[in-house]
Amino acid sequence: MESNMPKILVVDDEEYTRTYFKDILDDQGYDLVYAHDGDEALKLWSRENFDLIIMDIRMPVIDGMEALRRIRSTDTETLIIMISAYGDIDSVIDAMRLGANDFFIKPFSSIDKIRLDIQNCFDRRKLLQEIKMLKRQINDAGLSSHQLIYTSAVMHHVIRLSCQASNIDLPVLILGESGTGKELIARSIHINSLRHAAPFFAVNCGALAETLLEPALFGYERGAFTGANATTIGYFEAVRGGTIFLDEIGETSPAFQVKLLRVLQENEIMRVGGTKPIKVDFRLISATNSNLDEQVRNGLFRKDLFYRINVVRIDVPPLRDRPEDIPLLLEHFLDQVCRTNRLKRRSLAPETIQHLMGLPWEGNVRELRNLVERLMIVSGRGTITLKELPKEYRNLSPAYSPEGEMPLIYDQARTQFEVTYLKRLLSKAGNNLKTASRLSGLELSTLYRRKYRLAK
Repeated sequence: MESNMPKILVVDDEEYTRTYFKDILDDQGYDLVYAHDGDEALKLWSRENFDLIIMDIRMPVIDGMEALRRIRSTDTETLIIMISAYGDIDSVIDAMRLGANDFFIKPFSSIDKIRLDIQNCFDRRKLLQEIKMLKRQINDAGLSSHQLIYTSAVMHHVIRLSCQASNIDLPVLILGESGTGKELIARSIHINSLRHAAPFFAVNCGALAETLLEPALFGYERGAFTGANATTIGYFEAVRGGTIFLDEIGETSPAFQVKLLRVLQENEIMRVGGTKPIKVDFRLISATNSNLDEQVRNGLFRKDLFYRINVVRIDVPPLRDRPEDIPLLLEHFLDQVCRTNRLKRRSLAPETIQHLMGLPWEGNVRELRNLVERLMIVSGRGTITLKELPKEYRNLSPAYSPEGEMPLIYDQARTQFEVTYLKRLLSKAGNNLKTASRLSGLELSTLYRRKYRLAK
């Protein structure tokens, strides 16, 4: 019978190291296997499935670097942590480039930290697997994969909630700033739901006057008002089992809120100018960039309606709270704009990406896309540098909040910014230098040196 415990292969030519890991991991619920060198490790790896390989870099016969290279040529799933002697930093950097997930430096740090680092590796892999699974579910349901671009844990949580909401036929409330993609989330919920074969109608409540909003949703009878020359059904009737998305529901009037509450309670509507109730079947998804909790407290939004629409709540984070998504979004928008306009593919310099990751993005993803479109028009050819950014973006201050006041001495201010930025970057990257390098555009060796200085 196969064990469900994570299986770990420890590879080191020194018996002391193998014994060390046996002593600290034996009681942690892992299935441990040992190898004396890279050759033996490769033979074991070819026969068995391991969740994690902890392997020394310097060994006889086949060293750890060569073993890592051979494993990664066909296997990108197995977690690999390399062991290196203190001071052998170049080998560590090479190992990370070859695909190592982490590294331990001899002499080893505290036992608790090593155990935690191993658990963090497993946690990060689980998170990535869940993200892949959720993206696959969305794609299988018919939603184009390019519409939801993310790598951050906070957006992973949003997508997971969206998938859960798709499986239950209850009202959903999506909260978030303008430009964060609330309608995309609403569409993904509909497409993944049992109502996906029926229509999805999106109505911006803030863009329509109440005199137009009510007839659009409820429909109207002939002669109900000037210009009503024929009986017309509204969205509530026309959706016929589909989904109604009311964007900016916080902009609606108390009078409209009363009518909407009745629709949700009774599943029936009355056309404008009508006298007979009509049964309707739809799923409601609402969204707003307003603080509905505060509006309820101030009497601007009905409490009973708020409870009715706030059954499943999804908070979409602003772009400044998920800067690790910015490089992916930039690449996507560059591809999209170049393909649509038949332009030669362009790229952004690493320092440009790094600068954009630190900006506040008050317009969120919508603003980011707008910037890419502007750059393709006004910038030159080749790589887009910082100098080619519009002046308002070059001069915009990074959206970070260092502790205390910013020093007036330039070198001190720069050092303080670098420390704050590095802490935030490593936190977003799960303390994984390879991920941090990809997100920031910085060389792995540069990141390692700066992380070492930070730890001193």
